[in-house]
Amino acid sequence: MGEHIRQQAKYSKARRRRRELRNRSSGEGTIYRTRRRRYRFVILLLVLISVCCVLGFYGKPIAKLVAKAYLSLKISKSHLSGQEGAKARHSLARLSTDPNKSVNTLILGSDAGSVKGESGYSRSDVMMLVCLQERYKKAVVISIPRDTMVQISGHGTQKINAAHSFNGPSGAIDAVKNLLGIDVHHYISMQFTGFEKIVNALGGIPIHLNQPINDPHSGYLPAGDLKLDGWQALVLVRSRNMPNGDLDRIQSQHAFMEALMTKAASMKSVWKANQLVGIVASNCKMDYTAGQLIDLAQELKGFKPENVQMITVPGTAQYVGGVSYFVADQNLLSQVVSRVEADNWISPDLLTKLQMPSSSRAAVLNGPTADVISVLSGSSSLAWAVPIVARELTLMGHKQVSQGHTKQPLARTTVYYRSGALANCQAVIKSVPELSDADVIESAQITAAHNSSVVVVLGSRFTTPSLVSMYGRICKPVFNVQSLGTVVNALK
Repeated sequence: MGEHIRQQAKYSKARRRRRELRNRSSGEGTIYRTRRRRYRFVILLLVLISVCCVLGFYGKPIAKLVAKAYLSLKISKSHLSGQEGAKARHSLARLSTDPNKSVNTLILGSDAGSVKGESGYSRSDVMMLVCLQERYKKAVVISIPRDTMVQISGHGTQKINAAHSFNGPSGAIDAVKNLLGIDVHHYISMQFTGFEKIVNALGGIPIHLNQPINDPHSGYLPAGDLKLDGWQALVLVRSRNMPNGDLDRIQSQHAFMEALMTKAASMKSVWKANQLVGIVASNCKMDYTAGQLIDLAQELKGFKPENVQMITVPGTAQYVGGVSYFVADQNLLSQVVSRVEADNWISPDLLTKLQMPSSSRAAVLNGPTADVISVLSGSSSLAWAVPIVARELTLMGHKQVSQGHTKQPLARTTVYYRSGALANCQAVIKSVPELSDADVIESAQITAAHNSSVVVVLGSRFTTPSLVSMYGRICKPVFNVQSLGTVVNALK
């Protein structure tokens, strides 16, 4: 019986073999295999299309879920634990259910590590309260000078930066609430190393320095157009080697923050944005959860630098008991608080009152094609002509026109422009016909020195229009006037 089965199997195998040989010779096997591959490809393609459709519909929720899980792993180390964490949470106010109210986050920059061998909490080098209103996409940033005089429970009269060294984040939160009278809902505290990593993750921050920084405590930076890495950014925001000390430094910090927001707004990659949030979570102490951080990152996408007001607590430097303090102006400060609580926006009149003398060296770097013009006198005898030319450029629609002079005498009028700003240069010359015979030169150095796309230097031979001629050119397109006024020679 067994022998019969084996013979039958051999016979069946031989038949299959002969059939395969016949099919191969006739080409039927090749056709069959080709069809089978096509069927498999079509099935695989349909599966991929189905998966893509599902991911397209649920892609955003899935991406958010993955980002949240990724951040949750990193953010666990950023929360204060034990009694310190409980004290910080107790000091924070609950969020309002009113969508018109702002969410206020205290940003603390700690100088931990600046003193070798120092342990425990250190003084806060930077204190900013960011009042963010998501509904109307606007924010007010209130900078608090580190020497502001406050009363700290158990320690009496102190500078506000000492609050963090005494009681950590909870101490800083309480001090800010007592000073401003504004609720604090969140806090983020970072050290120098974390700040450097955040700036480097953004790929550097473009900024303009009107004059160099040479501070023995922070470092050196040259003047001109710069792209700051993490260490260089730290030099800028820490340097107080200026006439008004900490007040001037705050102005530099504001310029840096504006440049930072501009750079962050240009980030199109979702992964890059999530990576940045992850770096913030890994290098800061905060009370934000992973979900809140992701929501905050989404909210910040709609913010524009022009919708963010940056102010400094008003006040004056005074000696109290032989110690130098910054004493807040309670009258102006109460007006600020009222505006923040009302609609989170400071009126132009109040902004004017809040302006302080400043010699800040930092300014937002204007792009190569920005309509920013500097008009300079190349001769002491032509100083009077600068405001006339600047006025004409303003009347012709150029909104950012600054005035000044150059130390090097110049006989011929010269118009310098940045690389890529030739069209801006031609528009300036068209606006002031007296510049038609000026020398036109591309110069990165001169335009960078004045943070302008076009720099006009009036030579000693320059002639300027009279006011009649100037306004005549402006009105000519409207009234079709052929000629009004004549060009007058430069002042003898």
